[in-house]
Amino acid sequence: MHAPDSVPPDARTEPEPSPVAAVPKSVRRLACYRIDHESRSTGELGAVAPDDPLAAARRIAAHDRVTEAVVLSTCNRVEAYLSTRTPADRDAGLDAAREALGDPDGARTETELAVAEHLFRVACGLESAVIGEAHVLGQLRRTFDAALEADLAGGVVTRAADAAVSVGRRCRDETDIDEGTVGYGSATCEAIADAGGVPDRLVVVGAGEMATEVASAAGHRWDCRVDAVNRSAAPQLPTEDGRYWPLEALEAALADADAIVTATGAPNPVVTLETIQGEGVDPGTPVVDLATPPDVAKPVRRSAVQVVALDAIQRRIEAAVAGRRAAVPAVEDAITDAVAAFVDRERENRAEDTLRELHRTAAAVRESELERARDRLASGADAEAVLEDFASALTGSLLGTPTERLRAAARDGDDAVIEATHQLFDLDCEGSE
Repeated sequence: MHAPDSVPPDARTEPEPSPVAAVPKSVRRLACYRIDHESRSTGELGAVAPDDPLAAARRIAAHDRVTEAVVLSTCNRVEAYLSTRTPADRDAGLDAAREALGDPDGARTETELAVAEHLFRVACGLESAVIGEAHVLGQLRRTFDAALEADLAGGVVTRAADAAVSVGRRCRDETDIDEGTVGYGSATCEAIADAGGVPDRLVVVGAGEMATEVASAAGHRWDCRVDAVNRSAAPQLPTEDGRYWPLEALEAALADADAIVTATGAPNPVVTLETIQGEGVDPGTPVVDLATPPDVAKPVRRSAVQVVALDAIQRRIEAAVAGRRAAVPAVEDAITDAVAAFVDRERENRAEDTLRELHRTAAAVRESELERARDRLASGADAEAVLEDFASALTGSLLGTPTERLRAAARDGDDAVIEATHQLFDLDCEGSE
C-alpha cells in the first residue's frame, strides 16, 4: 500500500502480514498483474492497453488453472485481476496474464490479500495520477459488470470488486477525497462560471492537450456550444454544433463569445487589445489564459476585460489537491475496515458452502428414511411403531458418522474436535468427566 503524501516517511508503518491460515482460501487464490502511471507514461500505457480488454480477459481465462479473469484498462492503468483453482496455481495465472498483455516492462504483481487492498485503493482514487479521481469508480464497475456478463467472473474476483465499489462510493460520500477541481479543464470551467455564469458559447483558442481538456470538460458540464480557433483544423475540439475557425479569423471568432479560453504554444500573445476591441468583445466576458508564455497581451490584462491567469487556475487546483490529501488517512482507515469485512465475508462463504452440503446430506437421509416409512405404512404396519422406527433411524443415520469421529478423537486425545462439537450443538456436558 502507498502511504499518503501528507504522512512523514519516518511515521509510516507497514501493516503486519496476515498469517496464511487466517486468510480464506478463496482470497489466497487471487492474483493481479498490473502496469500503471507510476512506471509508464500515458502514451506508453496506451500502447500497452489491449484493443479489446474482454478479449484479453478471455485469453487469460482460457488457461485451465484460471477460474476468473478481468482486465481493467484506463488512462492510468492496465490491470488483470484473476483467481485460480488453487493458491498454488497463481504463478501460472500470472504467466497467462503476462502473455495476454504482451509481457510489458515495468509490470507488477500482487497476490492474496494485497490484490483486494490494491483494488479497494483503485476504487477510492488513491492509485490514480490525480488523487481522488472520480471517473475510475465508474470504469471499474462497468469493467467488472461486463466480465460478469461474459461469464469471465462471478466468484471471489466479483465479490472483491463489489466490495471495492461499495467502499469507493462510501469514501466519496463521507470524505473530501473527490472534493474540488483538480484538473485544468474542470478548474477552468469553475473559474468561468464564477466570473460570468454558464456560457452559451465558449471559444477555445488552441488545440493542444490543455485546450482539449477544457473543451471536453465544458461539453460534459454544460449544454453549450464550443468553437475552436487554431492554426490548423481541430475537429476533435468543437461540440456537435460548434465550428472551427482559422487563427486568422480570431477577431470574428471572439465576437459574441460568452467565455474565452486560450491555450496555444505561440511565442507571442495572440489575444491583443486590437483583437478584443475589433469585433467588440464584451468587457464582462471572462478570458482564461492557460498558455505559457501568456496568450493575452498585457494591455488586455490592464483593461476592463476579466482575465484569469494560469497561476489563478493552478491555485484552485493546489487548494483542491491539499484538501484531498487531508482526506487520505480517513479513506485508508475505511479501506482497512472494508478489507477486514471482505475477509470475514469470504470466511462466511466457506461456511455457507459447508452448510449447504450439510443440509443436502441431511435431506437425502430424511427422504430415504421417509420412503422406507411410507412403504411400511402402505403394507399395513402400525403407525406408532413406524414413527418410532423412523425417528430412531433418522437420528442414527444423521449422528452415526459424527459419533464414530468423536470417539476416534477421544481416543487420539483430540480435544479440539470435542470442543467444536460442544460449541456447534450448544451441549451442556458439565460433570461428564
